[in-house]
Amino acid sequence: MRSKLKLLAPALVVCLTAGCTAKTDTAAKSQASQAKVSVRVAAIQRGEVQRWIFGEGTARAVQREFLSFESPGRIAYLNPSLKEGDRVRKGQLIAYQAKNVRADDQPSGLSHVAVREAQANLELAQRTFDRFERLLELGSASQQEYDEAQAQLKRARVQYENASLSAAESRIVAPIDGVVARLNIEQGYYFSPQQVQTANEGAALSTVPVVIVNPAQYEVRVNLPSYAFGRVGAGADVLMAQAGSTGSAREGGPPPAAAIGGRVYAVSPSIDPETRTFAVRIRTVQGAKQIQDGEFMTVWIAGPVAEDAVVVPINALRYENSKPFVFRLDRSANRVSKAAIRTGLEGPSGFEVLAGLKPGDVVVTDGRSRLADGDAVRLIGAAPQPIE
Repeated sequence: MRSKLKLLAPALVVCLTAGCTAKTDTAAKSQASQAKVSVRVAAIQRGEVQRWIFGEGTARAVQREFLSFESPGRIAYLNPSLKEGDRVRKGQLIAYQAKNVRADDQPSGLSHVAVREAQANLELAQRTFDRFERLLELGSASQQEYDEAQAQLKRARVQYENASLSAAESRIVAPIDGVVARLNIEQGYYFSPQQVQTANEGAALSTVPVVIVNPAQYEVRVNLPSYAFGRVGAGADVLMAQAGSTGSAREGGPPPAAAIGGRVYAVSPSIDPETRTFAVRIRTVQGAKQIQDGEFMTVWIAGPVAEDAVVVPINALRYENSKPFVFRLDRSANRVSKAAIRTGLEGPSGFEVLAGLKPGDVVVTDGRSRLADGDAVRLIGAAPQPIE
């Protein structure tokens, strides 16, 4: 019995070994199948690549007036119907100081005593001069009398101009059609020009008696890096949005779907030596009603365009030693290989390909971070159709 067992042992070992080998091969094949990386792919196509240059700045009304009194005095009148946000017409009286103002003067026809007196003296001097001019022609007045009347007329004109200037300095009148943005005075209070602080814009907005803006058009000033100088020109189209709106805040990134239209108004040829930037002024062409004066804006300036370019999706790119490459799919073997490429313009969703890919090539977009050259892959979703 023992001898029979000894004879069966080698055969059992061989059988078990063969079974194990078969199982190992099956397991290896299963592991090989499971080793495939799941990826999504996209076909390379031709299209247009539009570069967008990103910037940020503050919107200010193109017409923006800071109004103040030229001399100190008590504010005798402030239009009671006006408040911040109200519209005003050009020439509309907003406020005046108690400076030689008669009690019977009305806001709609403000007239100072000094102006009235100067005007009366001017009218009298004009009549006197006209009379002596006629008398001189008739030979009834001397040249000296005529000269004295002429000199008196000149002095009266100067006095009237000075009085009118003084009267204008003691009142605030809207110089443009617009909206009252700031109203920092109250009727009955004393005002002195020394109260106005001009160290910065914020201080001025809080201390200048009246600020009026015209909301019809806004200007945004942005500072761009010096390397972008040749990419921006006057007249270029611009898309703008309030800070925090949907959009990619990056160089070359896409603007938001709904944006305010603008246009580059001016480009400074001068580079700031400290920041190495240059100034670009942008003005709205549509959608200005959505903007508030002083609001922080993000802008996308339309840059160069590559038409009928070979385009690779942005999410297909990887970099090695700062050089771009993609994983290109071999459809027949479902394997990928590294393909170095040379890119041109960057658009909202893709790069222009200058070398390394052609239309119809298929590249990995999702799952590329887990890949190595020569890896087998499993496609997620439908495979792209060949391009004819």
